[in-house]
Amino acid sequence: MLTHYESTQRGSVEVLHVPSDRPFAEMTSVALDAASRRLTVYFDLDAPLPGVRAFLAPDRDAFDALVADVLKVEIERPSDLRRIAQPQRADIVFLSPSAYASQSAYAYVREDYRRMVHHELVHVVQEHLSPNIETSPFWWDEGLAVYISGQWRHESQFRFREPVIDAVQEGCLPSFADIERDPALAYAFGWTLVRFIEQQWGKAAIVDTVTQMGDGDVFATLGRETLRVERAWRAWGTRGDALRA
Repeated sequence: MLTHYESTQRGSVEVLHVPSDRPFAEMTSVALDAASRRLTVYFDLDAPLPGVRAFLAPDRDAFDALVADVLKVEIERPSDLRRIAQPQRADIVFLSPSAYASQSAYAYVREDYRRMVHHELVHVVQEHLSPNIETSPFWWDEGLAVYISGQWRHESQFRFREPVIDAVQEGCLPSFADIERDPALAYAFGWTLVRFIEQQWGKAAIVDTVTQMGDGDVFATLGRETLRVERAWRAWGTRGDALRA
């Protein structure tokens, strides 16, 4: 499968790509290397992350094949046009930006892409540090990635910020139960919960939860009662504090 792929390396990052995607591979390797350095600092790691391998799939068929055959992750074929990246352990498969126009739901925007690369590396780091990643709630996984990558700060086609703006303006934030049930709400509001936790109890609370949570109960890991956290988060969010940089 990888016969026609070349390798571009930077630090501990390797990007495999077809020859025509070399410019995007260079940019991806720079983005991953920079994100790796930032995440090493954020999570107080004693050493840089172990080697990260990324694949730039030149089209949708190649993307689906890499996810299924290399990552060993079940995927529908053809996959949803909104699906443009998939991490697993220390590997990440990206749909190359060269295929966005015809084979994704998104347009290629350089800064959106760089933040998305950072987002995916957060997942890799979380899995690396977690005692039991399989139990981790979806809202926590995506909230971490959206928050730490900085995607929450920007209005973009990925729409992580706009639903929160709308909810604050309408004075109608979803419940924790709704966020846990609905993947769309998990993407849109999970980062606000992560940000709230960091503002209330410090970055150490985020790091400790990632490295200590083995049963999927974020608030028990924090030593907090869920209903009390929800009330405080709702008051904080309704004031618009979640959106203030």
